[in-house]
Amino acid sequence: MTQVVTVSAQTAAYAMEPVKPPQRASRASYVEEHTRVLAQQAAQSEDLRLRALVNVVQPPALALYFLTSTQQQFEQATLKETIEAYKNSVA
Repeated sequence: MTQVVTVSAQTAAYAMEPVKPPQRASRASYVEEHTRVLAQQAAQSEDLRLRALVNVVQPPALALYFLTSTQQQFEQATLKETIEAYKNSVA
């Protein structure tokens, strides 16, 4: 004898949740975390090579620079100034 059981899609999805593979962390977050730990070790350490490495490798600061560099407001030149600058560069 066979018994047929029906289950809603939501219930099936809820039941399958623990079976799903865990999401992998991105490589960027791993690198940032490792850099942060390395910086903490360098601050507590007397190792000059480690301190030099931390001073050279600072990707979060570099990323912040590139993210905020486009927020500068540049003044627009007038048409007259543009034509004048063009004539000066050609001459």
